[in-house]
Amino acid sequence: MSIRFSVSSVVLAASMVAFAGGDFFSATVHMEGLVWVESEMARAVRNHVRLGGLVPPELHRLAEGAAWLSDPTRVNPNSLVHNPIGAYLLIKRLNQEWANAIKTLPQPQEVFGEMYEELQLPSLADLEGCALALMRLQDVYNLDMRRVIDGEIVMKCRPNDTDACHDVNVSELKNRTLPLRLSILDVFYFGIVAQSHNDHYHAAIWLNETLAIMNANECELCPDRREVLDRLADTYSKLRNHRGALQLFSESYRIDPTNPHTQTRIRDEEYYANLQGSYVWQLQRSDDWEGRDKYEELCRVGVLQNRAPRASVSCRYFRPSPYFYIQPIKMEVLHDTNPVIHLFHDIVSESEAARMREMAVPKFHRSVVVGDDGGDAIILNRVSETAWHFDYDDPVVARLSRRVDYATGLSTAEGTAEAFQVVNYGLGGQYIPHTDYFEGDHVTRHVQNGNRVVTFLLYLSDVDAGGATVFPIVDVAVPVVRNSAAVFWSMEKSGAVVPNSLHAGCPVLIGSKWIANKWIREHGNEFRRPCGLTPDE
Repeated sequence: MSIRFSVSSVVLAASMVAFAGGDFFSATVHMEGLVWVESEMARAVRNHVRLGGLVPPELHRLAEGAAWLSDPTRVNPNSLVHNPIGAYLLIKRLNQEWANAIKTLPQPQEVFGEMYEELQLPSLADLEGCALALMRLQDVYNLDMRRVIDGEIVMKCRPNDTDACHDVNVSELKNRTLPLRLSILDVFYFGIVAQSHNDHYHAAIWLNETLAIMNANECELCPDRREVLDRLADTYSKLRNHRGALQLFSESYRIDPTNPHTQTRIRDEEYYANLQGSYVWQLQRSDDWEGRDKYEELCRVGVLQNRAPRASVSCRYFRPSPYFYIQPIKMEVLHDTNPVIHLFHDIVSESEAARMREMAVPKFHRSVVVGDDGGDAIILNRVSETAWHFDYDDPVVARLSRRVDYATGLSTAEGTAEAFQVVNYGLGGQYIPHTDYFEGDHVTRHVQNGNRVVTFLLYLSDVDAGGATVFPIVDVAVPVVRNSAAVFWSMEKSGAVVPNSLHAGCPVLIGSKWIANKWIREHGNEFRRPCGLTPDE
């Protein structure tokens, strides 16, 4: 049975086959395209075999293993990459197993046809990005590590979290029947990646777990014990756990690499007792930026979508202009002052959201931030892809811009507002706390049309878990609600900026998050929003 796709999804997936420049992991839509690529490669192999062709056993195994993609009774194929474990396993399978199997073919074109000429599989950078993303999710959502290895996403609240946080098995939110268990080689690989990025905290966690699995004889294909010990000892040394490092180095040196029997755990209770003595060392994460604990707590509180983490200030129908008299905005007030934060429900239609997403894919490039030098910079803490939609690009874009004008009372004409910034987040995609207004040395370059007054943040999709927009200073978490808009003010009427508008995008735990930002500027809106005399006006 051949796999069925809509016309739009085939076009999208075809664009992924020819996707150039790498970084599949930085946008979920790219990884959805890889699901299509694997299904098409598997179909080509099965067709080749059915017609009497021969393929290596490994390639035949991979093709049969991907047969579930053609079974409409199974889960949505895209749910594979909407799950961070499934996304990692897909990237690994394509980068290593499929790539190596294809290399053994004397004439790959005979099996894959024209597809082979344009085929681009994920790189090692994508695989590494997936590993780093899983560790980021592990931190923010305090994931149970053993359950992650078993293929489950289980979030646990931390002791200092508020009562609004509740432990949740995210894997049970929907029926997921995919085999997603990590092997010990995956666990070891995560430790290696963390070590290569000088992330000694995560390196210690994953390398320790590798050693624990080996000690329990729970692996059939184990990594080299000596390498595990040496890497963990080096990590302990950099964490100033010198006694633990000495213990591990000592065990490593007592292994005879020529004798496979010494690869098992060496037990010498008296030896270890003498090393440890009364020494106590505890692994602790070093928070690398201010406010991280509060940000992560709010992400955990807002992990489940369409479930308010706390009561809203009020809800009411809102008619800011005649455009909304017949069908008023369903407005939820999440914070009523400094900053004002509203959630406008059903402000965009399904067809409009789909058009915004569709137009963005060919334009996508890796999201950037304003660097220390005022220029664009790519950082690990912002994993997403960005496209810009101007009013003249499409009638839908122009219509949505006018709707933002009617809803805010501010002009969105060219020169008074920025184009729509459409973003699709990648694996573990997040954006750490920041303000939308410019200040300091960045003002000269970025405020020719005045500073940013208001942010109109459209949610073009929903997600199963994670992805909330949080305001750490005012303790507000805004869930991702499909076709709604989070609206908040970054400036007072006096022109003073609002530092309390500091906000962040939590990493997506399960799902694909699409947003569209519209930033409205000061200049051109002087008579739409007259200034006040004091910051409080």
